[in-house]
Amino acid sequence: MKKNLLNYKGLYGDNNQRDFEDFVHHELLATRSKLYDWEINVHLHTDLFQIFIIDTGEGVLIQDNTRIKLEAPCILIIPTNTFHGFEFQSNISGEVFTISEQFIESIFKNIPLILLELNKVKQYSFNADSPDLNDFIYLKNKIIRAISEDNRYKKISLQSLFQLFFIGLHHLNTAFEDQKESSNNRTLGYFHAFQKLIKKTLPESKLIKEYASELRITPVHLNRVCQTLVQKTALQVVHEYCITEAKKHLLYTSYSISEISYKLHFKDPAYFSRLFKKQTGLSPNAFRSNNSQKES
Repeated sequence: MKKNLLNYKGLYGDNNQRDFEDFVHHELLATRSKLYDWEINVHLHTDLFQIFIIDTGEGVLIQDNTRIKLEAPCILIIPTNTFHGFEFQSNISGEVFTISEQFIESIFKNIPLILLELNKVKQYSFNADSPDLNDFIYLKNKIIRAISEDNRYKKISLQSLFQLFFIGLHHLNTAFEDQKESSNNRTLGYFHAFQKLIKKTLPESKLIKEYASELRITPVHLNRVCQTLVQKTALQVVHEYCITEAKKHLLYTSYSISEISYKLHFKDPAYFSRLFKKQTGLSPNAFRSNNSQKES
C-alpha cells in the first residue's frame, strides 16, 4: 500500500503542472487504457472533472472499494477529488472528456443547482436506439469538433455545448429531490460556496461561525441552508467531508490512524476515532481491516 494518495495534477499518469483555468481535453477511451493493459489504478484528480461516454463493450468502475458494472451505451460522470479506478474489457470503445473545475463553474455560475448535481459519481444508462442518446452523441461530436478548432469563439462555443450536454443530463436525473428543485439560486449558491470552502481548508481547523463569516451570512443562516438542501446541520456536512477524506487515506494509504487524524487537523486522534465510529459504525482500524479483507 502506498504511503500517499495517488493524486494526479493532470491526466492519468501525468503530473506536469499547467494552467487548468480553461482546460478541456478529449481522447479516445482506448488511447490511455491500452497503455496500462486496460486497468487504471484507483486515483483522483484534485481539480479535474471527467465525462466517460462509452459506446460499446463493458468495464468495471472501482470506487470506495465497490465494483460497479459499466454497460454500454452509457455516460459516466466523475467529479473532481473523487477516487476511482477502472477495469475495462479490451473491446470497449468510447470517449473521455477531462475538464477543469474552473471551466465547469464558469459555465454554471448562475445555475448552482447543476453544480450540486455534478458533485457525485453517476452513471446514465441508455437503450441503443434512445433519442436522448442520439442527442448526446450529436453534442459529443460538436464538442470534439469545437476542441479541435482554433478561433476567437472557441471558449464560448464549448461553454454553450457543455451547457446543453449537462442540462440534458439534468433532465434525466429524475431522482433529484423536490426541495432542491424549488430552492432559490441564492440558497444553492451559498451551499455550493460552503462546499468549496470545506474542500479548500482542512475542515477541523475552522469553526462553523468562521465558514459563515466568509460567506457573509450568520451561522443560523448557514445551518438553515444545509437543512433545506441535505437535511443536515453545517457541522454534519463538515464531518461528512472529513469522514470521506479519512476513508480515502484508510483505503489507499499506509498512514497510521494518528497520522490521518493530524492530516485532517483533528487535534486528538481519540476524538477522530470516536467521530469516525459514530458516522460509520466502525472504528478506523476496523474499517481498514474489513476493506483489506475484501481486497484479498
